[in-house]
Amino acid sequence: MHKWSDSFCQNIYVCDMQLSSYISDLLYRHECVVIPGFGAFLSRRVPAQHFASTHTLYPPKKGLSFNAQIQQNDGLLVNYISTVEQIPYEDAMQEIRNYVRFLDHEIDEKGEITIHKVGRFTRTAENALSFTPMYLVNYLPEAFGLTKHEAFAINRTPIAAPVAAVEEEIEETPVIQLETPKSKSAAWVRAAAAVVILLAGSYTGIHSYQLETFNEDIAIEEMANEQFKTKIQEASFLIATPLPSVTMEVAPIVKNFHVIAGAFRDPANADKKVAQLIEQGFEAERIGVNKYGLHNVAFGSFVERNEAINELYRLRKQGFEGAWLLSGSLSK
Repeated sequence: MHKWSDSFCQNIYVCDMQLSSYISDLLYRHECVVIPGFGAFLSRRVPAQHFASTHTLYPPKKGLSFNAQIQQNDGLLVNYISTVEQIPYEDAMQEIRNYVRFLDHEIDEKGEITIHKVGRFTRTAENALSFTPMYLVNYLPEAFGLTKHEAFAINRTPIAAPVAAVEEEIEETPVIQLETPKSKSAAWVRAAAAVVILLAGSYTGIHSYQLETFNEDIAIEEMANEQFKTKIQEASFLIATPLPSVTMEVAPIVKNFHVIAGAFRDPANADKKVAQLIEQGFEAERIGVNKYGLHNVAFGSFVERNEAINELYRLRKQGFEGAWLLSGSLSK
């Protein structure tokens, strides 16, 4: 049973808030965050989900799980603490050791411990750790700002529209009826008939003139369209200055995850280590100088972090226990 002084307890609670914030920051950017000596948080992408019972849509997210078997230090959390707090690597490692002691103490004393924005730990009947993630936090960057949404079913039963009665309207052409009064003479009847024939002839002449004018307008419009098409065709073949060609530059592949074999003060010793690893079949190289002035020698460098972690575990199983993971680029 650990004995805790009041001052140490106060400091460790401050350390708890800080380290939980560091772990949360790393979970946004990485799929695996290891607390050396305690376990590893693993994340996987979970697609959007729909729960029919509650009519709720949930956005995609990162699902968190915990593996107590992965406790080896991969350098990620320690280097992050060292960089943020600007302290030596060993001091950052000591903070993590104190934090692990605090987690074990709280679980043993209270039966549970909650890491802020990450999840809750308890002990099972078999004395194993049980982890429950905090579902309100979404560590998937592209789902930032998305929340759950309630969606109810839409009633798609068709509703018959009322049919309005349509009444056919029949245009009635007025009919001119000529009545011949009995009191008028036959000469008056002949004069009225002549007027009707004259009006009909005038209407026919006007209609014929309008039709000829309309046909002439159509012919003029078609001629203008043909001339316009000819101008467009001539313009399409008379471009004096062609458009400049477009060149695209492809971004180089950047390998920012390195599995380190060792760091040397003397560059000659670093070169000897590189030659030794190349003889063993590794694509080893010197990748730069760290802030302590040491020349780093890497087994290999990778684009994806997961590839680098897999290579690190494989090398440690082969006996390279001193190998560790370095993220980022260094000055040559």
